[in-house]
Amino acid sequence: MSCSDSSADSSDKPSKSNSNCPTKTCGDFSSQSAAQSAYNSNTNCYKNLDADGDGIACENLPK
Repeated sequence: MSCSDSSADSSDKPSKSNSNCPTKTCGDFSSQSAAQSAYNSNTNCYKNLDADGDGIACENLPK
């Protein structure tokens, strides 16, 4: 299943992303490496973790 799949119907839809994508921010991770792992698992769903678009997620978090 990809983030563009919309077959699942959800009553509470996120405002900016597809309902199949988890809503995570850098604040949900304790380290940059944990955020990077999530980002690498699905760059489309987790693109908000890479603010400057350089492929490195949550650069402000400790490694």
